[in-house]
Amino acid sequence: MTGTAGAGMFLAALAFVWPFLGAAAVCAVPVARSRELAIWMSAIGCVLALAVFVFPASGAVAAGWDDDPVQRAGRVMLAFGLLLMVLENGILHDRLVRSLPHVSTALAGLACVAPDPAVGLGILEAALAWGVFVFTRPAGQARMGWGLIRNGSVGTFLVLSGLLLPANTVVSGLMMACGLVVLTGLSPFGQFWQDENDTFLFLPFAGAALLLAMRLRTHGGEVFETALVLCGLLSVWLTACAGRFPDRQRLFRTFPSALALIAVGIQADVAALLFLCGWCLAGGGRAGRGWAVNTLACFPPSAPFVGCLLLLSMMSDWSWPLALLTVAGILAAVTRAVPARDITHHFWPQDAAGRVACSVLTATGLLVPLAMMLGAF
Repeated sequence: MTGTAGAGMFLAALAFVWPFLGAAAVCAVPVARSRELAIWMSAIGCVLALAVFVFPASGAVAAGWDDDPVQRAGRVMLAFGLLLMVLENGILHDRLVRSLPHVSTALAGLACVAPDPAVGLGILEAALAWGVFVFTRPAGQARMGWGLIRNGSVGTFLVLSGLLLPANTVVSGLMMACGLVVLTGLSPFGQFWQDENDTFLFLPFAGAALLLAMRLRTHGGEVFETALVLCGLLSVWLTACAGRFPDRQRLFRTFPSALALIAVGIQADVAALLFLCGWCLAGGGRAGRGWAVNTLACFPPSAPFVGCLLLLSMMSDWSWPLALLTVAGILAAVTRAVPARDITHHFWPQDAAGRVACSVLTATGLLVPLAMMLGAF
């Protein structure tokens, strides 16, 4: 038993270290081989993350490691998000830029298993600082870097301030909720990225913030949960009511984050996991592509569709009026954000990255309910 637990612990540690090894490897090899090696390293990282989910570290040797199956599955989503980022990008000549997805994913995974959420927030702040350094090295980028670090730091310090206040109070719950919606980049409260490469940092960054939100509920209490639900619902309705089509598309790319925050607020963690899958594989800068739009619109059989069913089934027990508002908001947002011509085509993309994303999204949507029935969650 001790040997098995030790092997599980080693596997978990390797899964966290592997993206750092990938970052070092893609920086060390010649530019022409960097993309191929990055694909292999990220694919092995996905296998390791899946192995940790199936064979978690347990027992006394695993003390201090997070053994929550939703958190482990969330780190699987972060790993597949890294694979997709590497697949959809060509050869990058800047060594630090091509290593950034690996570093940010590694730090996001570490933030999720930090023994204290405050430590996890500190790790996210370190990831933000490193990403800003990488982005702002070219001349004339200091102003953009200041905007990135300012927005992210505001969210971090709001959450930390809430953690320093007494638990389960109105002020602490509101401060933590406001900080989290900024950290996740939820429209319109916080919108980090301006350039396409920004997703190298903010896709895993926002995903880790969602996973941390689940661990902050014990301190934030009922006010924290209610504030998350209301902020997510407001974002859904803003997406539905946006006037111009470009505005709707800009808001729509954070649609899974809004639904995930609602799910965290009502303690529907498995539904939040399914929305996190949609965020990591179809959110951010991919929201304009046909297959990604269908995923974000919660069309079957993708993971967000199953997440919607779970969310609404639990929300009806939590609050009928808010459940009806959520259903109406989702339908309105999907109807207005997705043109009619995009509903029936582009379900299966032509590029390799899109095919991987659709396969993982479909498999997750089918396997998670089965895992729930078997008691894995």
